[in-house]
Amino acid sequence: GIVSFGGAFSNHVYATASACQILQIPCKLFLRGYALDYQNPTVKFIIDCGVEIELLQPSDYRLKTDSAFINILEDQNYYIIPEGGTNDLGIKGVSELGEEIIQQCAPLPDYVCVAAGTGGTAIGLIKAFANVDTRVIVFSSLKGDFLRDAISAEVHGLDFELITDYHFGGYGKFSRELISFCNLFKDENNISLEPVYTGKMMYGLYEMIKADYFLSTDTVVAIHTGGLQGVVGFNYRYGDKLGVMF
Repeated sequence: GIVSFGGAFSNHVYATASACQILQIPCKLFLRGYALDYQNPTVKFIIDCGVEIELLQPSDYRLKTDSAFINILEDQNYYIIPEGGTNDLGIKGVSELGEEIIQQCAPLPDYVCVAAGTGGTAIGLIKAFANVDTRVIVFSSLKGDFLRDAISAEVHGLDFELITDYHFGGYGKFSRELISFCNLFKDENNISLEPVYTGKMMYGLYEMIKADYFLSTDTVVAIHTGGLQGVVGFNYRYGDKLGVMF
């Protein structure tokens, strides 16, 4: 079967569980945490998909890439998908998304924007646009610019821009301003965002537009990477503090 890893509210583990249920592939997910909250909407969905869950305390979770741990899983005949889904096949799939944009957009966009966590989606897009005059702008959801090195190691000198100004304190962090922006965006465009990835990307993009980063003649494609299941989890965790997002 398949093994993968993530937090208890992870979009990746949610999608992995769903795909394995649809394709009838046995699946085991290692979740990071000290206790399993069975009322967590993401956890409830994973269980409903028939997935086996094993909880790892953070200190053990950090060892998930150690060779000894990986060897045990491989000996049990598991195919290992890394946290966030960033591996060669995941990058190949995202490259196909970039190729679709190239086929569908005439003329080609001047910029393509995407949010980033582990960086796999960004890497695939950068490779897809390597031979055309389209610049990929990557909005990091994490504090710091260490994602630059992780992406650069995979794209081997290909051009991209990493924006690190709109993380709102780091991965999973947020502010009332960000939540208000997501709600207003939904009201004005009838498109839902979530505060971990797409909300931060779109907020940053709007700020760059207001600052005249782009020419009036530029075409900008912003990729909505989904993750809307996270809104339910967000409201479950923070709704009493901030009010329901949508």
